[in-house]
Amino acid sequence: MPGDRIAIGIIRKAHGVRGEASVEAWSDSPERFSEVGSVTLVSPDEETRGAAIESVRIHAGRALVKFAGIDSPEDVQKLQNWTVEIPESEARALDEDEYFLHDLVGLTLIDAEGVARGKVADVEETAGGLLLVVDGPKRRFDVPFAAEICTNVDLDAKTIAVNLPDGIEDL
Repeated sequence: MPGDRIAIGIIRKAHGVRGEASVEAWSDSPERFSEVGSVTLVSPDEETRGAAIESVRIHAGRALVKFAGIDSPEDVQKLQNWTVEIPESEARALDEDEYFLHDLVGLTLIDAEGVARGKVADVEETAGGLLLVVDGPKRRFDVPFAAEICTNVDLDAKTIAVNLPDGIEDL
């Protein structure tokens, strides 16, 4: 079931001639791949296939992952843009003030006056950092996920206390 897994990376391209995949880590460290054995590979249209990780090495900030049974660059290319997912139960323990991105979806943004400003519909990773895609009362808008704007995340209350810049909902 998709809700029981979390993505730890995405296959970007083949590396070399022995079937290694260059995987962009979606965790804080590409070394995370060496800590897991079995994963689920998920295509952009939600097709799934189980895979075992044979080996991992780090190169240029990416994990070069060798999956069992995937032995050529052509095999890897068929998996381009597939996510590498693990059971949520195998996720690492988070420190205080750390969140899984999927946990932010569905939270309501509440301003200093207690007014609901919208609900997080998605989280996007950009070159400038994380953006919360918010369904607001008038329209959809983006909010940088930065400490000076998102001052408190309360997963139990399903809220994010925010200090929104003036006019952000109108951009």
